[in-house]
Amino acid sequence: MKSGTRATAAWIGAVVLAAGLGAWAGRATFTPPSTDATLAAPVLHTVTEETVGRVQEFPVSATWSTTPLVVGAASGTVTSVKVKPGATVDAGDVLYTVDLRPTVVAQGAIPAFRELASGARGADVRQLETMLDATGHLAAGRVDDVFDAATTAAVRAWQKAAGYPVDGVVHLGDVAFAKSLPTRVVLDKEVRVGWPAPTGASVASALTEAPTFTIRLTADQQDLVPTSGAVTVTGPKDAQWKGVIAGSKITDQGELLLTLEAADGGPLCGKACADVPADQDAAIYSAKIVVVPEETGPAVPAAALQSDASGSTFVEAPDGTRMPVTVRAQSRGLAVVDGVAAGTQVRLVASASS
Repeated sequence: MKSGTRATAAWIGAVVLAAGLGAWAGRATFTPPSTDATLAAPVLHTVTEETVGRVQEFPVSATWSTTPLVVGAASGTVTSVKVKPGATVDAGDVLYTVDLRPTVVAQGAIPAFRELASGARGADVRQLETMLDATGHLAAGRVDDVFDAATTAAVRAWQKAAGYPVDGVVHLGDVAFAKSLPTRVVLDKEVRVGWPAPTGASVASALTEAPTFTIRLTADQQDLVPTSGAVTVTGPKDAQWKGVIAGSKITDQGELLLTLEAADGGPLCGKACADVPADQDAAIYSAKIVVVPEETGPAVPAAALQSDASGSTFVEAPDGTRMPVTVRAQSRGLAVVDGVAAGTQVRLVASASS
């Protein structure tokens, strides 16, 4: 009996020990770990006085529009070109030479169509005499419609000074009449040394008073800039032309074309348009477009800005108090705001959300 009692007691002890171990393991498994009741301190930013703004820089081209000015009458080969693109010409100036013979420009609405010599009459004679008067070869008060002895003497004097054979006859092509002088001109592309001289077609065109300034943007660039607002162009001689984006349109190629003007609607180049080359390849400048107008004031990181259900914007003080603000300008992660003063500390949103 005693041995049986001892076995029973040992069995009961083993069961009790196993139960005790199980209870301890259960507590170790199901008891949550202790936590630190102290939350991470929020990341703070001290508001400072800053200037916020942004500009984008793009190439801008200046293009001159033209109107036909002079019709050619000389036949032969162009042997020299005397006028650079955009040069200003006046009565008596040489445009080019054909077979070494100069073609001179004079003012007149009627194009040259015949040889002018003693006895000729008509409006083209008056145009010729007006040029001879302007160049000082015809006596004052002698301008009329008749090619008389005084006109012949004036033509001979003019021919001698200009390098023509002196015969008192104005041959077809010696003078090309233009509707308005003086004016800035470009010669037609056909007027080149060694090329046949164009006859009966425009040989020179007048430039408009001012060029058109445009910025051409690809589809990838169109979202980078506004279609209105301020722009500054650096022109020839480092001139600074301030203007605005006056118009925009999408071209057939899907490009965005921005047109620039002065703020008053005048030409962007103002009184310096004569400095803009007529050669479009040489008239490429740099334009800075104001994407975000500059604002100076208390600035906070964009990460500090929050909005409530009503859409109102606010920042948080270190203790979590909301401080309503109005954003005046925002660019590159920084915002100038009204509603807080420089030196104020605000919480960053990322810290608060964490």
